[in-house]
Amino acid sequence: MDLFCLLMMAPKVTIVLANLMNSKGELNAESIARIDLAAKLDSEFRSDFIMLCGWAYRTDCPLTIAEAMNKYILSQYSELAKRAVCQDLSRDTVGDAVFTRLYLHALFVDISCVDLIVITSDYHVGRAQQVFDFILGSTSSISVKGVPGFSGPMSETKERQSLAAFRHTFSKSTAGDLDSIYFCLRNRHPFYDGTIYPRIEDLSTVSFRLKSSLHSL
Repeated sequence: MDLFCLLMMAPKVTIVLANLMNSKGELNAESIARIDLAAKLDSEFRSDFIMLCGWAYRTDCPLTIAEAMNKYILSQYSELAKRAVCQDLSRDTVGDAVFTRLYLHALFVDISCVDLIVITSDYHVGRAQQVFDFILGSTSSISVKGVPGFSGPMSETKERQSLAAFRHTFSKSTAGDLDSIYFCLRNRHPFYDGTIYPRIEDLSTVSFRLKSSLHSL
């Protein structure tokens, strides 16, 4: 697929956020439901491409969860498979938004012209909307949709806690300002600053590597 064919007036992109998979790279029901929703909505919102998000978070599985989602799409939705791409740098919702933006920067001159739909679970819609709005900026068109049926007794509490942690981590950054956002991600977020997982590379290195990989497609 020549992704650079997608430079147009108003590109449409669907972003699918992952949940979990097992050691064999098989998706759990929640991740599958999100892909199924993306496929259903594609008949109304036909995307120029479908971005699948998620890193290799399991040490007992060689696949990234983005690749696991791609395998499922290949087996179930041949039409979507032609437009699916994997973004395997993100480790959580914040990373999904940051690396989605970097991916779009590598493809499009102006992210404000991109029309985005983000697919997740219903209990996660509110937080995902706020995170994506903050990181991509208010000029971007972002709609978040959620699959029902996966919330639990602690879902609302966990979402409030995660949103509070997000606001604290990025309190010194400005909405839509990629430099300040990435600085806080790399220096204040425990999933990316080396506290829990290896520290991510600096912004210029990641951007260059991503653009190089896209040009090789």
